[in-house]
Amino acid sequence: MRHAAPSRPPDADPSAGFRPPQQARSRAALQRLLASAEHVLINDGPDELTIARVAEHAGVSVGGVYRRFAGKEQLIDAVRQALVERLEQSVAAALENAEPSLEGVVNALATALSEALNEIARLIPAILAGGHRADPPEQGLRTLISLRRRFFDAAAPYREQIPHPDPDAALDMTFRTVIGAGAHRAATSPWLPDGLTWQQWAREIADMTAAYLVTER
Repeated sequence: MRHAAPSRPPDADPSAGFRPPQQARSRAALQRLLASAEHVLINDGPDELTIARVAEHAGVSVGGVYRRFAGKEQLIDAVRQALVERLEQSVAAALENAEPSLEGVVNALATALSEALNEIARLIPAILAGGHRADPPEQGLRTLISLRRRFFDAAAPYREQIPHPDPDAALDMTFRTVIGAGAHRAATSPWLPDGLTWQQWAREIADMTAAYLVTER
């Protein structure tokens, strides 16, 4: 006899923000759930993502998932949050270890972004398609602000090499162009392929934006 999956606990608020656990064991269990959610999103799409399916893949009870997430939307938000954190960590590390030149800093940004997006590329359309909340993307904005500051800091020793009347404006345009182009490519590549690998894309966007920075006005 089949038993119906337990419904959402009566006091669960699907709009409540997800708060990551503090204990190592609990964090490890959370990572298993997020990995299972990513697996379902990649292989089956957001329409097929259910708490029951994620629980089955993770090898836990449905109630165990509901103890962490109020529902599907909060689970997708947690996956999105984890992706943003991974992207920020990889790009920040690359900027800290960039080759000591203006071109090296731009290349580090483009290469690290491309590698991170290549890793999660199959998830991005599913995440975008599965988004139902209209809240401002606060974490995404914080990440962009953080990465922009790190990019400016990495480029600071070479600022005098930028002939633009406003070097900060040129750096900001470069940062926005690389980030925006990468996000657009990741979101549209399944339907609008450009024939490039992510590594090739990184070289092209880095060459283009580095040339913009050093062009005389």
